[in-house]
Amino acid sequence: MKKLTLLFAALPLLTAPLTTIADQPTEPAVAKPGELIVEVNGVVCSICAKGLQKNLAKLDFNSPVLSEKSGVKIDIRSGRLVMYRDPKKPIDFDGILTAVKKGGYDLDKLYTHLTGSVESVDGKWLLSEKAGPNKFGLANAPAGLSKGNAVTARVMITAKTLAKAKPGAVVEVEVDEISKAR
Repeated sequence: MKKLTLLFAALPLLTAPLTTIADQPTEPAVAKPGELIVEVNGVVCSICAKGLQKNLAKLDFNSPVLSEKSGVKIDIRSGRLVMYRDPKKPIDFDGILTAVKKGGYDLDKLYTHLTGSVESVDGKWLLSEKAGPNKFGLANAPAGLSKGNAVTARVMITAKTLAKAKPGAVVEVEVDEISKAR
């Protein structure tokens, strides 16, 4: 009788629609310096996301020293994973896409915090990271900034942009916030 009661108590939890279990993010993520936030579609429980967490933790630019053993934290409610990265190493965007797919999910967006300088090359604005080899294309000319300015920026990269990017090429980012570095 106790087993039957327990089954009926747990049944609503097992049959609840997935949309009620995992809330979709309503606002953009805010990455702190050193963070790379990976937003995926379909994460509904921490057990399911463990494979994804393991796959992302294996990437070379990941810096597990700054966080947990794996260097990747999961927020199931938002479908976001926070990685700590070594800014001296290039970000492996193809590796991120592969890790997310291998984990059984679809990448939605990436968010990161960048520190570097802006430059104009062939009419396009670039942000070169201060500590490493990463360069990012800015969708719009940064207002109030000129060539050579040291900046700090919070940016977002869509899965569609990453899918079109060629390995080793400058990745186009959407700037959420950019300002002169102090």
